[in-house]
Amino acid sequence: MKAAIMNDELKINNAYFKALLEREAHLAAIVSSSDDAIISKTMEGLITSWNDAAERIFGYKAAEVIGQPITILIPADRLEEEPAIIERLKKGERVDHFETKRITKDKKILDISLTISPIKSSDGRIIGASKIARDITGQKAAEKLIAEAKEKFKDQLEKTVEQRTSELVHMNEELERSNYELEQYAYIASHDLQEPLRKIQTFVELLKMNIHDAAAVESYYNKISVSAKRMSSLIKDVLNYSRLAKSDYAFGPVDLNQVLQDVKSDFEVVIEQKKAIIEVVGGPLPAVKGDAQQLRQLFTNLLSNSLKFSEQQPRIELRGTTIVLPAGQYAEIIFKDNGIGFEQKYADQVFVVFKRLNNRKLYSGTGIGLAVCKRIVERHGGMISVTSELGKGTTFTILLPVATEEVK
Repeated sequence: MKAAIMNDELKINNAYFKALLEREAHLAAIVSSSDDAIISKTMEGLITSWNDAAERIFGYKAAEVIGQPITILIPADRLEEEPAIIERLKKGERVDHFETKRITKDKKILDISLTISPIKSSDGRIIGASKIARDITGQKAAEKLIAEAKEKFKDQLEKTVEQRTSELVHMNEELERSNYELEQYAYIASHDLQEPLRKIQTFVELLKMNIHDAAAVESYYNKISVSAKRMSSLIKDVLNYSRLAKSDYAFGPVDLNQVLQDVKSDFEVVIEQKKAIIEVVGGPLPAVKGDAQQLRQLFTNLLSNSLKFSEQQPRIELRGTTIVLPAGQYAEIIFKDNGIGFEQKYADQVFVVFKRLNNRKLYSGTGIGLAVCKRIVERHGGMISVTSELGKGTTFTILLPVATEEVK
């Protein structure tokens, strides 16, 4: 009977220790795979554990820092922080999301968010501390960039208000537009430009860790190159977009038929490769008042869009008529294709900077092209709208003031 009881107890103990070991292994895996540095130290400030993320962020290998004082990570002007943290830990307090700066092995200063918890022994004594350090350097840089952008746009807005106090209606329109653009540029700075930058930073770190692996080095170089090219393309498109708001163009009569021919010539190779059909129906396109260079950019972006987003032989039709509106005579240009289309509920989003409705892996581009189209049309005193059906193509309708003079 006693033997059976002991056997049962042994089984229970074995199950308990097995579960305990599995739990410890699970926790160890979490610590090892964490993106945040997880470090433990004694109450005297000596480092007792160091995970892979800590090595990646601070540059020290575990063997270099185990047993060393935690102060090797603290800049000289912040050494007073450590005694204050120790005092709080001795009281059993937890330090949450404490933003500070720390120094790497190569003397680089990082912005860090710290969460520090006391470690207790089985009898409840505080014997050390567990520290989670998150590198927020990129986040802080983005916040600074956004703050500078806001300050810059704020100054511009103040000057605009001072110069146009007598034009209240126009001033309000400019203010709304500038606020909208500020939101767009803040989004670009904090998100779209950060995305390739984060990739470049990640691959550079991986490159440093695998510098002796030729295949890995080549792979990371290629990925860094792709991310750098995407960032360059984003910056170029943002600059082109911003120039449309700042430049003053001399408008004159423009022959849209000639504009179309010039653009078709630019896309000659792509048109031939895709066997695209591009035709003007219902007679020649009307002449409009505007800037030939901008209107060429408008047709370039629309034609490029139709050629890109097609899964069959592209067919693009243009139709132009003159209509009379209360504001005067306008040329109505219909630009219709048989591409992949999209759901009509997303129509307003296609003209938003960096807004993409398609898979970036399948279709290249930065998401600025149609936003540029909208800005060009509006700078010409016109309007642009779109209708589409998923799988059945897209139609853009453009209104532009007609030319009052003959095209030379």
